[in-house]
Amino acid sequence: MLKRISICLSIIILYSSVVFSQDLESTINELVKPLLDGKKNLGIAIGVYDIGSDSPRMFYFGKSTKDDETKVTESTVFEIGSITKTFTTTMAIMLEREGKIKLGDPVQNYMPAGVTIHNFSSTEPVKMIHLATQTSGLPRLPTNLFTSDKTDKKNPYKNYNAEDLNSFINNYIPEYEPGTKYLYSNLGMGLLGNIMSSASGKSYDEMLHYYLVDSLGMFSTGQKLTADMQKNMAKGYTEKGEPSPLWDFDVLAGCGSIRSSLPDMMKYLAFHMGKTDKFDFKDALTQLHKRRFETDIPNTAIGLAWHVSETSGDRTVVWHNGGTGGFASFMGFIPETSTGVVVLSNQSNSVDNVGVEILKYLNRLK
Repeated sequence: MLKRISICLSIIILYSSVVFSQDLESTINELVKPLLDGKKNLGIAIGVYDIGSDSPRMFYFGKSTKDDETKVTESTVFEIGSITKTFTTTMAIMLEREGKIKLGDPVQNYMPAGVTIHNFSSTEPVKMIHLATQTSGLPRLPTNLFTSDKTDKKNPYKNYNAEDLNSFINNYIPEYEPGTKYLYSNLGMGLLGNIMSSASGKSYDEMLHYYLVDSLGMFSTGQKLTADMQKNMAKGYTEKGEPSPLWDFDVLAGCGSIRSSLPDMMKYLAFHMGKTDKFDFKDALTQLHKRRFETDIPNTAIGLAWHVSETSGDRTVVWHNGGTGGFASFMGFIPETSTGVVVLSNQSNSVDNVGVEILKYLNRLK
């Protein structure tokens, strides 16, 4: 997540030529083989919802660690990085329905005493909705994340606490009016998650379980590792294949702290695709996936954390990707055809293209 979000521009030409004679498994094998052979990705887990199917198909490749021959399986746990942001905004809608926050409120309403969030001018306050749509004017990362002696460059968020966050907020003057420019901000989404924790009286991990993962039966998902998750946690590796520690989060947990397995992420994907009746929440999904602000990515707007791309085939791709020091992820779906994909890897080279190519295949012209 310290790198600029990887954008796979081919997503806007979703209906380019695809070899339709292959079956799904063969297609996925052909996409994954060069990544494994080229040592770009040590292990990969892929889940797919095909047209007309309410049951996902899941595929596992490679190893969960270089230390032995342990293979990636349905139990393997990965860091999902910035896909966490979609959990944060989903929970924000839930808290709003309970009256604990209002997305239309100024952020200042939720700041602790003595902390002021500034805006570019005095005419428009930074609002909660600006944090959720990456239009707050806050930078990608707080500068005091890098200048602190306690920062571990290999685990950068671990020691960044509320005192650090409040100090930065108090002293930062944005360069843009809120609501006028898309600026992808881990800081902004982390601040939103922190405000939500205060408003709910729960830690981020507690919120995650209370509002989402327990109800969806996602028992291998959380910010904190349970004993079973720890046992099945994949080891992460950098782009060059060097070991990378897991990333730990304190006050900025809302931007990228979640760990999960592929079966759990398919449950989460099914929820966003409206394939589950676990919650009386389907009406709220449109709020999350609605195009709200045009980004600098071609044909792409942002909803509440989710990116929304329009394709040349009159389809909508709702998606987010993620990356930490040792992991990469992609999740995307097309509402019109009820197709979707999740790709998880324990090496930080992007898997965006794998996800996009699978969506292309699933939406082949008959």
